[in-house]
Amino acid sequence: MKRIYSTLLILICCLSSVDAQSLAKCIEIARANNMGVKVADLQVQRAKRMEGSYFELDRTELLLSQDPTSGGSPDNALTLSQMIDFPTVYGKRRKLLKAETLVEESRHQLTESELTRDVSVAYSQLLFWQHVEALLCGNDSVLGEFVRTADIRYKNGETNRLELMNAQQMKAENGIRLREAQDEKTAAAIQLQQLMNTSETVVATDGYLCVQPADDAWSFAATPQGQLLESEQVRSESELEYIRQGMMPSFNVGIRHQLVISGINPYNVDRSRFDKGNWMGFEVGVAFPLFYGSQKARKSAAKLDVDIARTRREQAERKSGSELLIAKNALERARRSYDYYQSDGFPAAKEMRRLSRIEYGAGEITYVEHVQNLSAALAVEMDNAKAIDALNQAIIKLNFINGK
Repeated sequence: MKRIYSTLLILICCLSSVDAQSLAKCIEIARANNMGVKVADLQVQRAKRMEGSYFELDRTELLLSQDPTSGGSPDNALTLSQMIDFPTVYGKRRKLLKAETLVEESRHQLTESELTRDVSVAYSQLLFWQHVEALLCGNDSVLGEFVRTADIRYKNGETNRLELMNAQQMKAENGIRLREAQDEKTAAAIQLQQLMNTSETVVATDGYLCVQPADDAWSFAATPQGQLLESEQVRSESELEYIRQGMMPSFNVGIRHQLVISGINPYNVDRSRFDKGNWMGFEVGVAFPLFYGSQKARKSAAKLDVDIARTRREQAERKSGSELLIAKNALERARRSYDYYQSDGFPAAKEMRRLSRIEYGAGEITYVEHVQNLSAALAVEMDNAKAIDALNQAIIKLNFINGK
């Protein structure tokens, strides 16, 4: 009955043509439309395409040499040469590029997890202000009845004008609070629209307690943050292995083809080509570093990068573990408060409001007592709404730490 009553009040007070959505649907739309997720997805695609660049060769060199003072010697030739790295270099480069892809995929998962958290927070805030709005709408109706009763009693001479003025003042103040709640609700809806990247105004349709805590055991390595830091450590290790390949030799392979341009012979040298074949031969060379000071410095820096990535991951795991304990304690406190208001506080406030209206209408209590009862009932109902919101926020935070 409580949900039906609140829903009817929402429809009466402030709803226009809007798009009603559940939290699960909002998260689904946000993941499909959010620009941050789209950017993260494009970065994953870019990293995957870069994997194809692991087998990268230096530019092929084509050299034409023509010496007018030589005969049909190797000095008159067309040479084609290519520098090739040691085979293990390409394997390590491929491993590094795959590690880069893994980092981007992990970052994509973390972006989605953060988006889920942000959408859940915005959605629960929208629910809260819809709840507050419904309470104030209901209170506005009760105060309207109070004003009418006070007006009748004043006209019949049963009370003085002060009672009517107080009733009107209470209704006016409630109207101000109602407009403020509507403004806050609009702001929460806009925030949710931005996250979902939609122009439709969203109305939350879930129950006031819109999220549930995850039951799975916590494992930092299984969370998106843990996976990202783990992948960054793997990337650092792969980069170190790749840098170590800088000490490996490279090979140069060339083919020299005898070529004589007959029109260029100012000294009339006999440059007859060999009768048995038009190509002279080939050349193979090996290049290796003689000076490796800079290479040693890069390798030392890469080792430090590995240590930094490992330390950063350990630090994040310890911090996340502490945050988990704090979040669990906050959840327990919020749960106790929520349970109290659901079992005792909220039902008592409803009954207080109902009896006060009946007894005031029957003249059994004064307007002062009626005003006090109405204010006390509304305060309890507002505290109940805050307790529900606090529980939602505690669950959302705990679920995010758990990677859910």
